[in-house]
Order: sequence, then C-alpha cells, then structure tokens
Amino acid sequence: MPVLTINDIRQHTVVSEHSVEIRLSLPTTPLKTQQWAEQFCQLFNFTLSEADWGADRFQAILTAQSSNTDLQCMLCIEWLCEAIWLEPIGTQQSPGVINDYLQSV
Repeated sequence: MPVLTINDIRQHTVVSEHSVEIRLSLPTTPLKTQQWAEQFCQLFNFTLSEADWGADRFQAILTAQSSNTDLQCMLCIEWLCEAIWLEPIGTQQSPGVINDYLQSV
C-alpha cells in the first residue's frame, strides 16, 4: 500500500453538494482498509470510531477537535461504486467545512 500524504489527499479531493470525494485507489483488503483509515486519521488529526463493515463497504465516524475546530464526518469506502468519500454529520457541518478543514491542516 502506498504511503498517503496530505498533498495526495488534497490533490485528489472533489467537493460536491453532499460529500467530499477522495479520488484515490481503494484499499484491496480489510487490513489495508484499516491501515488506510488510520493513516488518513493521523494525517488530518482525526479520531476514528464506530467502524462498520458491510459486504462491499467500510464506514467510520471521524472526529477532529481543537481550539477552533469541532468537526465530525463519516468516512465511506465502497468497492461496488469504487469510491472513497466524507459525508458531513450534523447541521453545523457541510462538504465545504470538511474541505476547508482538509486544506488547512
């Protein structure tokens, strides 16, 4: 598995109306998926919780807290549609807020 970098994520991020898509290759195994999620969280100071596996998907809650940020979103990795994306959680969150956070870390 290639090492993720902040620049890789930033260069391959696309903001839509409902999510922030990360257009990178999907991890190929459950272990690599867990490693990918942990690397991503390390890079962007997220805490990962409530991971859930389905037949063709992985989802987890990501939380970032600092003096000026209180962000919560859902990390979604789906092999059926071959996509990785972040969805906002809560009324104070939006794809734009998530993207701003990813660009500022």
